[in-house]
Amino acid sequence: MSKKPAFLVAGTHSGVGKTTVSFTLMALLKQRGFAVQPFKIGPDFIDGGYHCLATGRDSINLDLWMMGWKGVEESFQEYSRKAEVSVLEGMGALFDGKNGTMSGSSAEIARRLGVPVLLVVDIWGMTVTTGAVIEGLLNFDPRVKIAGILLNRAGSRGHFEMVMKSLKSSLRKKVVGYLPYSGNYAIPERHLGLKTLEENDKAQRVKAALVVAAEQTVDLTKLSRLLGFKKVSKTTKVSLSLMSSPQVRIGVAKDAAFCFYYAENLKMLEQAGARLIAFSPLKDKRLPKVDGLYLGGGYPESFPKELAANQSLRREIFQKVKEGLPVYAECGGLMYLSESLADFDGKGYPMVSALSLKVCMERNHLTIRYVEAKTMLDTLLGPKGTVVRGHEFHHSRITSSRYQGPWVYQAVTSTQKKFKEGFQVSNLLASYIHLHFRSNPSVPRAFVSECLNYKKLSPPEMTGTSSLTSRKHKSI
Repeated sequence: MSKKPAFLVAGTHSGVGKTTVSFTLMALLKQRGFAVQPFKIGPDFIDGGYHCLATGRDSINLDLWMMGWKGVEESFQEYSRKAEVSVLEGMGALFDGKNGTMSGSSAEIARRLGVPVLLVVDIWGMTVTTGAVIEGLLNFDPRVKIAGILLNRAGSRGHFEMVMKSLKSSLRKKVVGYLPYSGNYAIPERHLGLKTLEENDKAQRVKAALVVAAEQTVDLTKLSRLLGFKKVSKTTKVSLSLMSSPQVRIGVAKDAAFCFYYAENLKMLEQAGARLIAFSPLKDKRLPKVDGLYLGGGYPESFPKELAANQSLRREIFQKVKEGLPVYAECGGLMYLSESLADFDGKGYPMVSALSLKVCMERNHLTIRYVEAKTMLDTLLGPKGTVVRGHEFHHSRITSSRYQGPWVYQAVTSTQKKFKEGFQVSNLLASYIHLHFRSNPSVPRAFVSECLNYKKLSPPEMTGTSSLTSRKHKSI
């Protein structure tokens, strides 16, 4: 299917170093003058931030369950044609997909999109066994083209050479090099995954160190030959005629506490006619001038003291909800809009109080699941019966609720477990589900339409007081 050069970085298992390798190769290719488009297989929000740092472009998620094949193919074609090479970071182990099957796995997506695979093999503590692992993967499914191999976490140059000598000639021909093991290259971890780019003040230094190392240990010429890409004179220009002229302004919470957004969700809102204005619930004392709010997920539990201390913004958001401002919130956004948030130590902090809920963090309480949601009433995302897919991933739970309204969603997981979810107050809709708008393109259009209705019905003083050119608030 792929007409533009692309390859998928996959691993023998989760934790093999796919993000580090993807991040490194993207940055190295960018440094060599390539226009690189990053993609991430699966629902992950965090890796995309590092992709953007490496390439200067938003990373686009490709998730079969949430988007369906049509959505995956449309997104891949739309964004890959704007680049000279696309790099797709896989999810989990190469052949591992949904619920213990190959469905939605990196292998299935690579095969369906027609892109070759660069296999990452963690050789720490291995020599001869490396060949057995590689041969097993190469022979498992001949429909998947494993075109290249990169050996990760080599103890030394000597270790790498020892492994290479142990491999059959046919396998050595596929190896494009290695990355050495070093604590200086590690991206730190935290609960729910890697530390986000917004919180990692060492990311730029790590990128620079990885690129320097890769220049010495990765054969980029061999990599490009095996994976089928080369530098071209100029990037294909893409018409932006589908972008609507901005009709409304939607404020998007964007800082270290709120950083989980699918890049495609934001782009689809823009295509529907929204100008997106970033603001920080951590630092900004006032909202920008907006006709709606989008409060995404992230780590509000890491900054409850700072969020609570920003009383002026909390009061303003509370008042805007009462006035009917369209507000859409997911996971961390729901937590912020609640009455209080208790951290992992049980200490509670006041939040916006737009929702009559109390939320607490619990390390032993982990919800992670794909979800299909069907609205049971009209919402700002569309009429009753609107169906959209997404996922949940959180350590928090609601410990107290005085919510009197009806449930918004009839939801079902990918394992067919049914439950009810979602809270609606005035023109606010909040839930734990991170929705992917590509699963139902009518959703961003409905949200923008709701914001437009609010804009038309509200007097000017109800839409905020900040200037369009405010230095605090910028378009994203």
